[in-house]
Amino acid sequence: MIRSILEWPVRKQLGGETNILNRARIKVLSYALNLKILTTTLLLIFYQLENYRVQAVRAAVLLTIVIVYYIAVSSGFQWRKAAHAAMLIFMVIIWSNLYVFQKGFDVVTLQYIIVVSIAAFYGLGNRWGIFYSMLAIAPFIVFVLLGRHLGGYITWGPHGSGRITIAILLFQNFTLIMLINYFFFSSFYETISDLDARRDELRASLESLEESQRKLETEYVHQKHLIASISHDIKSPLRFLMTTTGRLARNHPDMATVRAISQSSYRLYHFMKNLLEYTEFRYKNSNVQFTYLDLNEMVEQKFAIFAQDAEVNANRFVNEVSPGVIIKNNPQLVSIILHNLIDNANKATNGGTISVTHQDFREEVHLIVNDTGPGMESAVSEWINSESMQLPANENASQNFGMGLLIVKEVSTLIRARLLAQPNQPIGTSVHIIFLK
Repeated sequence: MIRSILEWPVRKQLGGETNILNRARIKVLSYALNLKILTTTLLLIFYQLENYRVQAVRAAVLLTIVIVYYIAVSSGFQWRKAAHAAMLIFMVIIWSNLYVFQKGFDVVTLQYIIVVSIAAFYGLGNRWGIFYSMLAIAPFIVFVLLGRHLGGYITWGPHGSGRITIAILLFQNFTLIMLINYFFFSSFYETISDLDARRDELRASLESLEESQRKLETEYVHQKHLIASISHDIKSPLRFLMTTTGRLARNHPDMATVRAISQSSYRLYHFMKNLLEYTEFRYKNSNVQFTYLDLNEMVEQKFAIFAQDAEVNANRFVNEVSPGVIIKNNPQLVSIILHNLIDNANKATNGGTISVTHQDFREEVHLIVNDTGPGMESAVSEWINSESMQLPANENASQNFGMGLLIVKEVSTLIRARLLAQPNQPIGTSVHIIFLK
């Protein structure tokens, strides 16, 4: 309750301030202001009782200034400006004590130098601390240089002050210094405690990250062994199954079941091959290395892979990429994209044409896979043209394209290319792989 009353004048300044050090400065300002009202009122009373009119008038004028200052701060006067104003009030007290009223040194006036220096450094920072400290000591230096008489001893307080008024002045300055030290050291300790707590949190987070890293390294080794096992134990038997069923399909073209088995094993083998190549690349390569590659040759290689599958579907392959079309990219990743797109086009088309063309623009090269199938579902084409990596919610689309198209989307980002799906004229779908020059 008492604390809220003492901090009432600076409630507006505290309400919008989050910095711990600035909050300490604002609180010191408020407590010092309340202290000054109390001590100045007491001085006015005792100067009146001691019948020292000059000091009583000074105390009355100072009390009026402090009350106006209190009202200004309570109205939201910016705390830094208020601190500067307080420094100037102290300067007036020092100069008037030395040259007007006391005309010499006293302990109370010397105390004001300490108060000004400490308050300026803590309240306004190093630059203003040095400035106001020099400004506070200047009248004493000038006093000595002017040859003023120092006297054999220094009085306790201004001329006419009794023991009680001197005690009040000493108490005021001592309490002000104590308040400054209390609030600022409290803020320092609070800051240090906060930093210690954050350090402990960071240390715990670091230990957790190190543990996660160890687990990831273990998982990485496990995945490498798994990939090697899949490549050896699954890929090789699938290749044997594909070649065997392919030979049976050629020797017995009238057996529909054999053709279906051959086609399924063929697709499964190449899907597994692409998936393994892509996974191995992600594990073994931190950066994508680019080199020059011939698009016409790559298309021919892919058509040769799918020749048997195209024959089963009664499709015709047409390579319309001109010889000598060279781009700089990663051959392994471009091959994965082209493989999946040709495979999808061949699966979606029966008795039609799958062609690969290219278009050369000022800043881009488009490698285009065209088919004359029934056309791509709008949900899938919209997904291909978007930046999303998640398959559309359409169940048929997910079943028809699945993992292969997901790989295509992710690989395209690795090679800094983008995809564009649009209708082929007069029928079918065209998927563009767009390379930046």
